[in-house]
Amino acid sequence: MDGMIAMLPAPLQKLSSHIDFQGQKVAERTYQVILTIAGIIGFLVGFWTQQLSYAMFTVLGASAFTALIILPPWPFLFRKNPIVWHTPAEPQESGDKKKETKKTK
Repeated sequence: MDGMIAMLPAPLQKLSSHIDFQGQKVAERTYQVILTIAGIIGFLVGFWTQQLSYAMFTVLGASAFTALIILPPWPFLFRKNPIVWHTPAEPQESGDKKKETKKTK
C-alpha cells in the first residue's frame, strides 16, 4: 500500500488512507443499508413507471452516492478508534547460560 501512496503527487501523499476496524464495520453497514434502500426504491420507481432504465439509473445513482460516502477515509466516520499498538518488549537475557559441550566420537 505504501508503494501506491508513493506514486501519488506530493500533496496527496500527506492524506491518510487507513481506516480502523470499527470504521470498516461502519463503512460496510452503511454501504449495505444505502444500496438495499436504493434497490427497493429503484424497484418501486421502475414498477410504477414501467421503465427498467429508471430502476437501473436509481440504483446506479445510489451506488455513486455510496462511493462518495464510503471510499474516502473520513476522519469523523471511519477513523474514530485508532489501534493502539504495544511497544515491543526488550528481550531478556537469561542469567543461566548453558554451556555447550561438543561430544567427540
